[in-house]
Amino acid sequence: MRALIYIMTPILILTFIFASRFVTWEKLKGVDSAALEHLTHGTQLLRNGKSHKAISALTQAIEIEPKYAEAYIKRGLAYYYLAYYKKAIADYNQTLSLNEYSADAYASRGDAYLALGDETQAINDYTASLKKRKNALVMSKRANVYLETGKISEAIDDYSGIVKHRPTAIAYYNRGRAYYQKFLLSDKLDETLKLALTDFDKAIEMLPNFAIAYLGRGDVHRDLGQQKSKESDYSHAINLLTDAIQNWQNESHELIPIFLWRAVAYKKSNYGDKALNDIQKVYELFAQFYLKKIKIPDILSNIH
Repeated sequence: MRALIYIMTPILILTFIFASRFVTWEKLKGVDSAALEHLTHGTQLLRNGKSHKAISALTQAIEIEPKYAEAYIKRGLAYYYLAYYKKAIADYNQTLSLNEYSADAYASRGDAYLALGDETQAINDYTASLKKRKNALVMSKRANVYLETGKISEAIDDYSGIVKHRPTAIAYYNRGRAYYQKFLLSDKLDETLKLALTDFDKAIEMLPNFAIAYLGRGDVHRDLGQQKSKESDYSHAINLLTDAIQNWQNESHELIPIFLWRAVAYKKSNYGDKALNDIQKVYELFAQFYLKKIKIPDILSNIH
């Protein structure tokens, strides 16, 4: 079972995958062959997750061809993966100044600004990207920021646009989440709650193993006073998450969001001890993951 599809948050699901979002891949005419070779090598390194080495290769391409827009935007992405957000922004600015890959550069710069906590600039850049090219992923990112900053109506408008053109389970779930937030934060109207319920129903219909959609729907049932339906949805979410954990075959640290969601489900179901056990497991997985990343010889070499 592809568990991550069913349980990870939309923000985790909707992350960009190594350079694949760059849809314009034409080689610039007249580019020096050595620069092109460095670009090709840097692109492969980026796809393999070797961001430091990718930066080195792409910088060599830029040194040979100072107006190489594709090298700038890919180096910006490498900087972004390494959390060098200001350097990423500088490369995206350079890409935009060259009038190449504008839609992607705006979207990528929006990601960097968002990582720096500048939600306003992130929204502006996502909007600029969407003016250049309609893209459900970028619109979803903008909708998420709208939702997180309390602009619920704008978020619902964006999610509705996605539902209209790309009606996926994730799209319905996100809009249901926005309707539920609107209910909680503003109108407290049952009509809004029922709109959320309809969207969660649709998400589950399209993706029956969508665990967090059951959690969302359970919350709606709770607020509608439908106790049995609430308990059924929370229980089903717990079972799906438990099944995902028991059948997991990938890296153990990738279980962290699954344990976190199951902790939420346990808490909603009044299983406080089980929720705490899952949180403890999250700490253990974090510790194991970072200990594997630490190179003991590097630590010892710094001891004088």
